[in-house]
Amino acid sequence: MMLTKNFSLEEFTVSQEAVRGGLRNQPDAVQTDAIRNLCLSVLEPLRSRVKRPIVISSGFRSKSLNTRIGGAATSQHCRGEAADIMVPGVATADLVDIMRSMRLPFDQLIDEFGRWVHVSHTSGNRGEVLVASRRGGKTQYRRIA
Repeated sequence: MMLTKNFSLEEFTVSQEAVRGGLRNQPDAVQTDAIRNLCLSVLEPLRSRVKRPIVISSGFRSKSLNTRIGGAATSQHCRGEAADIMVPGVATADLVDIMRSMRLPFDQLIDEFGRWVHVSHTSGNRGEVLVASRRGGKTQYRRIA
């Protein structure tokens, strides 16, 4: 099912870990609407700007999938409000800069270890920008906006 011109629901629900664990990873109607809003408000405008595909490495997560991968209990992925993305040929720091310069309505942008960007969108967007790094085996977040 296509959510928008360039994004399908399957891109948000495909998960090798869910398949390995025999888990169902399908959003309900409210979660699907949240995913569509993320696409319409953030991802489609970004794709138009960068003129390249946006790869979703982690989109929607059912509660059971989120638990299996060790995700935060309050993860926005479980509500359909977040995606971890990459744009081939664009560094994560540059992607964050592009998204900030576009003044997109995001809740959080997190440059995660220079490997992907976590982006979320919700009704109460905070516009928070963070950089995640590992120190001593622990993830640390540094706020940059």
